Order: sequence, then C-alpha cells, then structure tokens
Amino acid sequence: MGLKKVRNLLNRHRVAYLFAASVSFVNIMATPITSASTETDNVEQIKSIAIDNVWSGHRIKPYLLTRGEHQFVGYFDANRQLTVSHREGNAPWRYYKVDSWLGWDSHNYVTMELDSKGHLHVMGNMHADPIEYFRTSEPYNVRSLKRIELMVDKSVEKRMTYPIFLLNKNDELIVKYRDGGSGNGNEIYNIYDVKTKTWSRLHAKQFLDGEGLMSGYFEGPTLGPDGLFHLIWVWRNTPNAASNHSLSYARSADLVNWENSAGEAINLPLTLKHTEVVDPVPAGGGMINGNVKIGFDQKNRPIISYHKYDSAGNTQMYVARREAAGWNRQQISDWEGFRWDFGGNGSLGRFAIKNYEPKIIDKNTLGIVVRKNDDVMKFIIDSDTLKTVKVVETSLYPSALRKITRKSNPALGHLENLEHQVLRGVGDSSRNGSQFYLSWFSQPGNRDRAHATITQPSVLLLHEIK
Repeated sequence: MGLKKVRNLLNRHRVAYLFAASVSFVNIMATPITSASTETDNVEQIKSIAIDNVWSGHRIKPYLLTRGEHQFVGYFDANRQLTVSHREGNAPWRYYKVDSWLGWDSHNYVTMELDSKGHLHVMGNMHADPIEYFRTSEPYNVRSLKRIELMVDKSVEKRMTYPIFLLNKNDELIVKYRDGGSGNGNEIYNIYDVKTKTWSRLHAKQFLDGEGLMSGYFEGPTLGPDGLFHLIWVWRNTPNAASNHSLSYARSADLVNWENSAGEAINLPLTLKHTEVVDPVPAGGGMINGNVKIGFDQKNRPIISYHKYDSAGNTQMYVARREAAGWNRQQISDWEGFRWDFGGNGSLGRFAIKNYEPKIIDKNTLGIVVRKNDDVMKFIIDSDTLKTVKVVETSLYPSALRKITRKSNPALGHLENLEHQVLRGVGDSSRNGSQFYLSWFSQPGNRDRAHATITQPSVLLLHEIK
C-alpha cells in the first residue's frame, strides 16, 4: 500500500491517541473473567511471533504502531536500552538501538508516529527529563534514526513529560508534552514542517496556565465522529495523586482555536477559572488522572467515563454526557464496601479500578468496560437515560494471549508474582483487517524505586488477531 493510500485510510479512521491512552494498556495479575459472549474471544485465529527479550524489572510501556504495510515496535530491551524494530508486510524485522536507557520510573514509555514523508519520529523515556527525541533521516528506515537535541526552545525542553504524537486533519505531525512538574506544569504543542524538517509552536500563547497552583492531566485530543477534536482533563494540585479534581472539557476544529461544548470561544491559556467543568469533583474526591475516558454516542455527543467517591465514601463509576441543557452526570455502579483510597507520590502500581471509553453497542445501548481488581465487566447503559440496564462479564483481550505469553516465558519461573502486560497497538488494521497486540510479563511498578530483585528478561510477543 502506497503512502497516499495509507493517508487516505488514516483520514477516514484517524483517532488522536493519548498516554495513558489512547493506547489500551492492561495489567492483570489473574486471568480475566470470560464468558461465552465475550467479543474478544470471538476470533478466527491468533498468530504470535517473538520480537525480543525485554526488560521485566518493573512495569513500562512499549509502543506498537501500524501504518499500512509498515509496522513499528518501540521498547526497552533486556539491558534497558531503547530499541525500535520495523517490518514491511511479512518481511523480516529490522532492529536499531538508540542511546537512551531506562531507569526505574514507571511514568516513562515510548511513543512514535510517521510524518507525511514516511519519516519515523520517536520520543520517550522522559519524566521531567531533558528531551529524548529521535528521527529517521531515510523514510521507514529505523537504522537511520538519529538523536535530535532541540525541537523549538531549549529552555523549556529540560523537564519534559508525557510526550504524545498526533496528526491534525491536514496530516501534519504534532507533538504535545508537559513542561515542568506535577502541580506546576505547562502543556506545550509543537507542529512539524516536513519541508524544512523543523518544529515550531502551534499556539502563540501558553496553552494551559495552572497559575502556579496546579497542572492539567489530559486525555486526548481525540478526533470525534463530528469532525472536532475533543479534550478532557483533570486538574492536580500537587504530586500527591489524591489531589486530582475538576473534570474539564474543551474542543477544537483545528487544535489551534478552542471552544467549550456550547461552541463559545475559549481564550488561551486554559485556566481553571475559565474552564468548562464537567464535574466539580474536589481534591480527595476519588478521581484520578488516567481514568477519565471519552467516547461518543449514537448522536455523536461526547460521553465521558470516570470514577469518584459517592456520598457514602464508596468508589463508583460515573458517566457524563453533553446534552442540550448541559452535562448530564449519572452514577452507573452501585458497589458497596469498595473504596480505592489512593494517594502519595510516584507511580501507584496497579490501579484497583481501570475504566475504558464508552462505546456504541446498538441503537439503544452503550457499553463501558471496567476492571475492578481482578473482575472485568461491561456496564450496558440505556442511550437515552444513561441508566444501567445490566452488567455482564467480559475480558480485556482474548484469554488465549495469557497462555501464549506464559508458554513463551518458561525461564521466568514464579509467574504468579508477575503482572501479565497486554498492550493494544495503534494505527491501522492490517491488509487482512487484523488487530495487533503486544504481551509480556513484568514486575509491578514500585513507586519509581528499585525492586529488591530483578527478574529475568521476558519475551515480548506480537499477536495478530483476526
């Protein structure tokens, strides 16, 4: 498939992906619940191949990108070195290692994207760290990756966090990242010129201003079926994860000019005072960054899934949808005696609850998949009332993946002490309409500190599922 066809496909199906996002990243200590009706097990076949031996000393996110016939995997190898592999069609994989090595920080990850000329851009391994950015000098050739020391402004590229690549509706490459730290960071967008091979600021003014009191943790921008980019975020006052508050929303047609859900222009920078708040969850109210997810209903209206504490102090799942009268917020779970009382600094390890974006099931219902400890369920909600119709068992990925990963890792021994990691790839489906996943085993995160022991490397597997 030529680059032009790839871009046309992308225009029809593009979604802007965010960290924590955007990419479905799953860690399950036990085999997820499955049932006869589980859609992820309704597959024709699973074809699995080994990519490499990878670091398993703590949880860290690789990246899997498919664009047409080109497929890229970015990961940290058994020696913690950032490695990028590439194949075209069924050709053999080509590998290349760049000069970037992983520490113990579970906030770090890899992100990649192709520009319109076929050059691969790679960033990652940054949590309030100086820029780590690599770009190919030859289209599609990972062995031409070279370190780029500067994007736009060296003075604000010293404490970079959460880099994300995305494409606007003109197929122009954009990167966004946080400058600064948790509680006092600024969100920055850069846009790439393929002719001059240079970056520049997308916004003339600062994008977000926490006014020295807070920073924003974003999900998106996500290109919706209405042709607009939708952005949701929570504000966070300090590095303490419990200080998240105020679920917020904005949208844009071009990622430059922003407006609220009523179509009224928003002047940058975004501040809490001038932000559209979907739900004024207070700090300590049970909402956390990474667990606010946006989808769209049958009328293309944005709908958000998230959790917070109810009046009794239990953790509950909620949805919020933009309707004619404003944001309609509804509680969809009725759990008793369940409270995820999180807090503190550093990576929290495995979340007690993990929710995903609302999706259309049929003309009358929506579905929200939620993992609560080791139980995986789908809330079926009425599209008109947003009330829960029923809750059914499901799984986050085909159950066979765990068996395949286990069989490929006999040297790891006590797998019950490790997390089974599964990551769904981003980009296009293959020429056969397949879906792609990565899987491996690792120790959990340890609040960004070293474990007392280091496990043997795990085999990173790529699964093609039809």
